[in-house]
Amino acid sequence: MLQRNMKKKISKLLSKKVLLRVFLPIAVILALYLLRSLIFAAWVNGRPVSRLSLTRALEKQGGKQVLEGLIEKALINSEARKNNVKVEQSEIDAEIKSIEEMVSGQGLTLDEALKFRNQTRKDLIDQIKIQKIVEKLLASKIVITDVDLKDYFTKNKSLFGTNPIFDKVKDQVKNQLFQQKLSEQYSAWITDLKTKAKILYFVNL
Repeated sequence: MLQRNMKKKISKLLSKKVLLRVFLPIAVILALYLLRSLIFAAWVNGRPVSRLSLTRALEKQGGKQVLEGLIEKALINSEARKNNVKVEQSEIDAEIKSIEEMVSGQGLTLDEALKFRNQTRKDLIDQIKIQKIVEKLLASKIVITDVDLKDYFTKNKSLFGTNPIFDKVKDQVKNQLFQQKLSEQYSAWITDLKTKAKILYFVNL
């Protein structure tokens, strides 16, 4: 009786080992196949190009710029929370509508224009949100007088079409001058935020 039990146990162990030997390699191969896009970026003449090597190459090419952009975005969102600055959906919708009208004048749809830039609507919405937050945070620092508007118009008439009339394009002039001054203010403002923030870098790019 004892020998029979021993034989059964040995038989079960052997069958488990056989199953492991047969099915484990299959399971590993199947897992590699299903996860191939996470491990490999491409195969060239039977040799793999790893996803890691692609990531490292991308980091070297534009990693620092991308990382700095993400840091700036985090700092901007932090300032928005501190100052209770919010962007309403209506503001985003209005901006998207304006962009759609602009690209349609070039014979494109918004989705086509985004595809050319390798972007999605979500990317665009994120950019609009950040832009609107910055505008609200820095608006009080920007002062534009009528003298400023006329001076900018005189120096940049070609930006407003053929023989533009100031009164008809005044809103466009104001918007462009505002964006120019905003860019100037932003550069100093974000540099100051970075200086004061506690930023720890874990990668060398």
